[in-house]
Amino acid sequence: MTTGPENPYGEQEPTEPPTHQPYGAPTTPPPYGAPQQPYQQPYQQAPYPQQGYGQPYQQPAYGQPVPYVTAPPTDGLALGALITGIAALVLSCAYGVGLLASPVALVLGKVSMNRIARSQGQLGGRGLAVAGFVLGIVGTVLLVLAIAVVVIIIIVAINDPDAFDDASSAAALVGLRS
Repeated sequence: MTTGPENPYGEQEPTEPPTHQPYGAPTTPPPYGAPQQPYQQPYQQAPYPQQGYGQPYQQPAYGQPVPYVTAPPTDGLALGALITGIAALVLSCAYGVGLLASPVALVLGKVSMNRIARSQGQLGGRGLAVAGFVLGIVGTVLLVLAIAVVVIIIIVAINDPDAFDDASSAAALVGLRS
């Protein structure tokens, strides 16, 4: 009766000596005094060619100022559009009074975007202008809806003077209107 293969890992015994060392196998150094193989240079890739994008970066000499690029100044109207748009939406909770500033944010944002586009990179803040413009659009749409609701309420109140009476509205809810 056999209990299994002699090699528990299932590897086959080599019949010939291997011609190369398997990956990760320990290498044995040649005996002392045996000729050694000459040192081989590893593969070296040629340096990357210079790109034609202008002058290559050179380190400034010691004590010389380091050149740096600054961002263009932000357009003041862009910041004003953003602040006005945020304030209009936040103050809209106070009976909708803040929504009156939304068209101002819309106009400031549009004028600022045009100024930034005409400046050819001399003015920054396009993202602020776009955000103020979008907030102005949202606030103006809410303002138009609020005005429409107020107009509808006024028309209903003119046509039916008792429409907003407490007694008649309670009776209308119950269905006992006389």
